[in-house]
Amino acid sequence: MESRIAQERGGDRTVQAALVTSLRRSLPALAAAVGILLTAACGLNSSSSSSAGGQRSSAAPLSTSSALTGVQSPHDFAPGVEEQIGEALIGPDLDVVDVRSVPLESPYADDVLSPVCGNRPGGGVYLSAFGQRRQWTGPDLEIEQFSGAWGVIPAAEAVAQVRGKLGCGTYREREGPHRVLGERHLPKLAGLDGQLMFCEVVDEDGPERPTYICTALLARDGVATRIQARATGADQAEQLVGELSVQAARALTAEP
Repeated sequence: MESRIAQERGGDRTVQAALVTSLRRSLPALAAAVGILLTAACGLNSSSSSSAGGQRSSAAPLSTSSALTGVQSPHDFAPGVEEQIGEALIGPDLDVVDVRSVPLESPYADDVLSPVCGNRPGGGVYLSAFGQRRQWTGPDLEIEQFSGAWGVIPAAEAVAQVRGKLGCGTYREREGPHRVLGERHLPKLAGLDGQLMFCEVVDEDGPERPTYICTALLARDGVATRIQARATGADQAEQLVGELSVQAARALTAEP
């Protein structure tokens, strides 16, 4: 009897040992299966909580499209365009009586091609890239040239966008109210894809003499340049910009 009980107990221990060994071997697989089930459950909960708020699960993130921000990507430009910006600048000395160059803390700055009539980045209007500028001054006279690159749209399209803004009539900037005097005739300049010249007057009803501003915009491929003169006389500003536009067009279209 005792021998049989001992045999039965020994058999029980053998069975228990086998069960324990089997459990130990199956635990990793069991844990993995439980992990998969938990992950699936979390995914379902996340999906249902996202869709519970209506269309949250399908809503697109806030757009950072360059068309909305007006900021161009470095990948939008043709190789070598940065070098073309410096080559498009005239001067630094101008053949204009009593006009001298103005030292700038930095010549590098980007801008819209023209801020006329509240033209601002966004809505398909783009800031330049690799922008550079030069300035000159004289008696009752200021001259500036700005050049920059456009890659998302051709530079000529940036000129056309400005032309489309000129019908605003009046607008206000920090320096005072502006009244657009309209487009001015600029003889066709060889080699350009787009050109535009217009004039405006600032603070014409103020206590002091008004300032007349004339601007020429010239474009070729991915580069555009702006020539602008501010003077106390409308004829002086217009004549000067017309003359400097010829020089600027030559610089812009010159072969490297």
